[in-house]
Amino acid sequence: MAIRGTPMRSIFFVAAAILLAGCMSPALPPESTPVAWTQFGLGDEPDLIARVLLEGQPGCPSITVDGVTTTMRERRDGRSGLYGAMCEERLKLDTALHVRIAFGSSVILDQNVTRDPRTVAVLGDTGCRITSFFDQGCGNPATWPFAQVADSVARQSPSLILHLGDYYYREAPCKGSNEDCVRAPYGDRPETWRAEFFGPARKLMAKAPWVFVRGNHEDCMRGGYGWTYYFGDDRKACEVVYDPSVVRLAGLTVVNVDSAHADDKYAVVPVNQKWKSIADTVASKVAGTAGPVLLTTHVAPYFVCPKSCDKGGVADIGGVRVIEEALRASGRQTILLAGHLHTFQALDAPGGLSQVIVGNGGANLDPFPKGTVPPPVIDFTFTDWRRTGDKWQSTVDNGRVVGRAQLWGSVFGFGMLTSSTLQLEMYDAAGQRQFGCSLAGEATPRCR
Repeated sequence: MAIRGTPMRSIFFVAAAILLAGCMSPALPPESTPVAWTQFGLGDEPDLIARVLLEGQPGCPSITVDGVTTTMRERRDGRSGLYGAMCEERLKLDTALHVRIAFGSSVILDQNVTRDPRTVAVLGDTGCRITSFFDQGCGNPATWPFAQVADSVARQSPSLILHLGDYYYREAPCKGSNEDCVRAPYGDRPETWRAEFFGPARKLMAKAPWVFVRGNHEDCMRGGYGWTYYFGDDRKACEVVYDPSVVRLAGLTVVNVDSAHADDKYAVVPVNQKWKSIADTVASKVAGTAGPVLLTTHVAPYFVCPKSCDKGGVADIGGVRVIEEALRASGRQTILLAGHLHTFQALDAPGGLSQVIVGNGGANLDPFPKGTVPPPVIDFTFTDWRRTGDKWQSTVDNGRVVGRAQLWGSVFGFGMLTSSTLQLEMYDAAGQRQFGCSLAGEATPRCR
């Protein structure tokens, strides 16, 4: 019997819709949404890896690659009990892929991945520092604006994201002199990684593929075990120095070199051996690729310090200089991108030395003067000493590097690089453009 004025067919369709809705997976609430991302792994021909860090879900989501849907595989790893369950899928990227990850009707990642990225986001040193003697103020967006930086980068819709290292800084629950120390995430634990990185960068994580550079705060004495689980490419718990990755793109090659243990006097031998091996072979690894090389690492080989600086005595970083020189000697334009100093610097010297530091992504800024636009040009002189042999004290003076530098100073922000022109646009934390730097050629000043 039909209700007056309502055809039986309409009642049938309404009932069917209700039944179907009950069978569909409900949308996930924001606080329980898993974090999904894609990244390039390590090695000469790194896979594109899709990963999902679960937030209590009982199983893995579906992944659709160019229209073909399968279920992601849970990563079988003993560390998952410590750092959280994670699903993974390894993909071969020839020229382009469309990747979609979803729990039922809830899409958590939808990317068009390409070997021809138009825009590359560059950021680094994003964590919030808490030690026994310093508290940055992680609950205050003015003192720790990484969430704002990440959202500003996401609005730019980059094709590739380079993080230059140092995601993790919380080594204590509070400053030692704090009289009201409350429960807070700290140490190399999943709660800390969520607070430091996955939480504030949730939107950005799913925007584009990442290249994750390892920082000194991710060495094996601090956050290295977590970094290796989330962003590493093998089952080893934490290596002193990882093999480089060579990401071959259209007209651009990214070489990612690990400098996390650069100032570790107990790691002199393995670090120097690895870097010498890289320097001996890096030219052959990029042979056959076209365009400039972006050499990414964390600890900057060259830099200008403020009046007080504890980063001038870095131990083995001369090895990264040798790697850069080997690339330049092969005839390739090489731009070295680094972090470590919590500021922006562009440095150039005769012979094609070109380096940019982007380490102002959220960690407490180094005590430079407030940045001005465009960054002023200064002359710099750098004592280029290099380590030899296997002893901490064994160094050799390689002369002085004299060049020109531009310093933005104490300003939070990030960069956006146009791959076809090598134009780097620098933005503040709110996403307002401040100035641009031409990284093509050797003309200075680069930033105007």
